[in-house]
Amino acid sequence: MRLPKELKEKMEKYEVDWDQLIKDFIEKKVEELERENHAKKAKELLSSIDLSTNGFAIKEVRKHREGN
Repeated sequence: MRLPKELKEKMEKYEVDWDQLIKDFIEKKVEELERENHAKKAKELLSSIDLSTNGFAIKEVRKHREGN
């Protein structure tokens, strides 16, 4: 990643492992985005299921027990 010379000079004044700091930030950001994506997919899936159907839970349990 390219940084302006002025910024590099400022960074050198501090004893910070900048590479590790950047890697940690990116890792946390990717994890956050993945959680958001999974939540979005789960919400879409749940909204497509009619949970108000009488006997829905029983039918689903039986279906999964049978391996379908």
